[in-house]
Amino acid sequence: DHSIIKHWLRAGASGWRLDVADELPDEFIAKIRAAMNEENPDTYLLGEVWEDGTTKIAYSQRRRYLLGSECHGLMNYPFRNAAISYLLGGDARWFRETMEGLRANYPPTAYYSAMNALGTHDTPRILTLLGADRTPDTKAERASYRLLPRERAAGIAKLRLAALVLFTFPGSPMIYYGDEAGMEGFEDPLNRGTYPWGREDQELLAFFRQLGQLRRERLSLQEGDLTYLHARGGVLVLRRQLGDEITVAALNAGEDAAEVAIPWPRELAREALTFQQFYAPGGKLRLRLPPVSGMILI
Repeated sequence: DHSIIKHWLRAGASGWRLDVADELPDEFIAKIRAAMNEENPDTYLLGEVWEDGTTKIAYSQRRRYLLGSECHGLMNYPFRNAAISYLLGGDARWFRETMEGLRANYPPTAYYSAMNALGTHDTPRILTLLGADRTPDTKAERASYRLLPRERAAGIAKLRLAALVLFTFPGSPMIYYGDEAGMEGFEDPLNRGTYPWGREDQELLAFFRQLGQLRRERLSLQEGDLTYLHARGGVLVLRRQLGDEITVAALNAGEDAAEVAIPWPRELAREALTFQQFYAPGGKLRLRLPPVSGMILI
């Protein structure tokens, strides 16, 4: 009755994250979940799993993370991998197919509460991944590497698109400290520098704050159903809908401008971040997306 699990839940913790969940036997994870349920059924158990948790095999055992007695949700590394692949030139169709495969496999509660992230303490900084033209061969070179101005500008443009996907996709958006401030760095420990107090990229920080506020205000981004309106080449258009509330994220990660037409139920659409308005005659909204750009329409 005075276990570690119950002690910290009583102290105010909202849940537990299990580091390297595939190193823990299913029976042990189930006992953690049972102890949490005894203390407070509303608490949340998150597992670190890098793959599709429903097909994961560890130590020759098919794991049971999401069958109801263990984790509520998992870290969504498949989302991160698919998003980075898309932003670095991959086809938006592959992003859709990967994420739809995950949606087909995961229980809805796990899919809508998965921990979506662009970077963690175990990965290189997202800005470095998206901006660097090359990866130096030695760790010493990687430790001293800083993005050139053109690399940094390109990386920030792609990071803004990545943030658009992160905050509009089903799941719980998570930011690794400093990514919102423009921190750089390759692999651990080069990704663990101190937060740049007083030296943050203020424009990037303001952009992340806008997205966070929008996510907080719009229930369609929290609970709404997901529909892909377009996913081909560099163009990805996602619609989240809850009742009459519709939010659409339109992205072009390609190097050329793109035009796309999407259904729209009203005469006007408003871009949520810039407040620009678009006319949608006949139920069609026609958009021209510049290279490496995106918008959120409401």
